[in-house]
Amino acid sequence: MSHIVFYIKLEPYLKQWLHNSLGNPVVFPPQSNENAVIRRFLRKRPPEVQPEMAEDELTAIVIPDSKAKPPQYYNYLGKKAKAAVKETIEDLFRANLWNEMSDLTKRDCGLNKTIAAWCEMHGIDDEYSETVRQKYYRMRTSYSRRGIFLGSLTRKHSDE
Repeated sequence: MSHIVFYIKLEPYLKQWLHNSLGNPVVFPPQSNENAVIRRFLRKRPPEVQPEMAEDELTAIVIPDSKAKPPQYYNYLGKKAKAAVKETIEDLFRANLWNEMSDLTKRDCGLNKTIAAWCEMHGIDDEYSETVRQKYYRMRTSYSRRGIFLGSLTRKHSDE
């Protein structure tokens, strides 16, 4: 069966992570939060709007099957609806990063190497490992500023 998709612009590391985790085109699990958001905002395509075409910088996401909103008829998401879907994808990425990295950072291995290995494992190119590291570091720092300590008590001076 041919899937009906919509396209969304994501940061390259998110696109790579999604393709590695959920395929190309991206198929979210049936009962996922992402599918719930997609279904909630799906509507019939307005007559003046042309169907979307695939482009290299866009990520194809499969519209979930639904008895209430069959994808053959309900296959349009507006800009704000796509922004909501993008936000759920970013939240999923952060949760995955945090859950897998938090245990690894307690080991005696430098954060840069750990992040680079995590990126490699998740299909993210090396050129984006610094972006992912900064994202992880900002999450950890934002908690520590509020008195919730999640990192090491000692600072390593090298990443060897």
